[in-house]
Amino acid sequence: MKAKVFTAAAIMTVLVSACASSSGNDSATTVMETGTAAETKGEETKTEATEKLTGKGQGFGGVITASVTTVDGVITQVALEGNDETPGIGKAALEELEKQFAEAESADIDGVSGATVTSKGAAAAVLNALDPETNPYEEPKETESADAAPGPLAFPEDKKIVSATTYSIYTKSEASLQDAVIKATLYWNQTDNQVYDIRFLQAMLPWDDNGASGGWANITDQAVIEALGDAVISFIGNEHGNQVECNYAKYIQIGDIVWTGELGSDSAVEQAVVYTAEIDGQNVRLNDYVAGEEGGAWYHQAALNDAYMLKTADTAQADSENAAQACQITYKETNGHGEAYWMSDIKFSGNMQAIKGFVKDNGFDYGYYKDGGITQNEEGYWQTADAVSGATLDEVPTYLDILKRLYDEIQNGEYTEEN
Repeated sequence: MKAKVFTAAAIMTVLVSACASSSGNDSATTVMETGTAAETKGEETKTEATEKLTGKGQGFGGVITASVTTVDGVITQVALEGNDETPGIGKAALEELEKQFAEAESADIDGVSGATVTSKGAAAAVLNALDPETNPYEEPKETESADAAPGPLAFPEDKKIVSATTYSIYTKSEASLQDAVIKATLYWNQTDNQVYDIRFLQAMLPWDDNGASGGWANITDQAVIEALGDAVISFIGNEHGNQVECNYAKYIQIGDIVWTGELGSDSAVEQAVVYTAEIDGQNVRLNDYVAGEEGGAWYHQAALNDAYMLKTADTAQADSENAAQACQITYKETNGHGEAYWMSDIKFSGNMQAIKGFVKDNGFDYGYYKDGGITQNEEGYWQTADAVSGATLDEVPTYLDILKRLYDEIQNGEYTEEN
């Protein structure tokens, strides 16, 4: 009789377990198994409850899924899937993280150095599997797009807002890509000493190091090439491993200055079109000129109007006879910069928002390491993990240093009163 009573109890346990597993949410799945233990003392029989659960967490590149096995509430095995994590970094860390979860028998692990975001996403996925109500998975919010011409700011009457503006290009490393002139403005709330807003505007250069055909002075219209005649710089260049035909205007007028291009090289690429002009009696490279305050401000002001591809450099004023084509200087924020080939879901506009968000949340003290939020690379530059994606790896320190410089200016009383 006792055997029959035990069997009925076991059946009831399975039925209760099945009902419990069907009441879960969409982000976690639970399957419970029960069985008799091998050890029996007298009439008492010990049972072990084995659960198989599934949860999700947000990694660096996308969703990380955790398949968790527990026995009596203790983790015995974890299998992780993160197909969108960075090859060689996040993906490579998943196997080590699986071992850490099993050894810790919980979600409390050290994580893998260099894969902080992936480690946090894996831990979140395990916690979501164990207790989805307390640790729900939330779909990541879409990143706010950066605007080339953001609308005017509305300054509150009860707060004192001041601002500082500066200009730069990517000059942290000689091999860093030079492709746009950055205009950065920091708006500071003096009432509570907090960041009020950050604005980036980035006007593309006529030649850029992102690829041989990059830059707005590369000509694709055959009629314009024929109209320019000898005033074209033609060559076969290497762009992302592919050989491409390039045709750059030799003479371009930007604002009130005519620049002359020659085929040369720089630290980033073997073949580059180098534009120079005489300014204040000195021959100046365009990229060097616009990296400073005076040149950067001039370039952004000139970008509001057309630039011209000229047949000759004899005139400082484009006219219908000498101008083969009028063209508009493009902005990174609106020309789809890098969206097609970046390896992460965090695209250009998302990186800009991540950098802004980091500064708003953490202030301007970049000399620390906090939860993997900001790290120092081998060259000594600071970079944020959430803001580093594909092509922005080299440039993140530039944005951070620009904002820190603006903050220091404001603290020293060098600012413009906005209200």
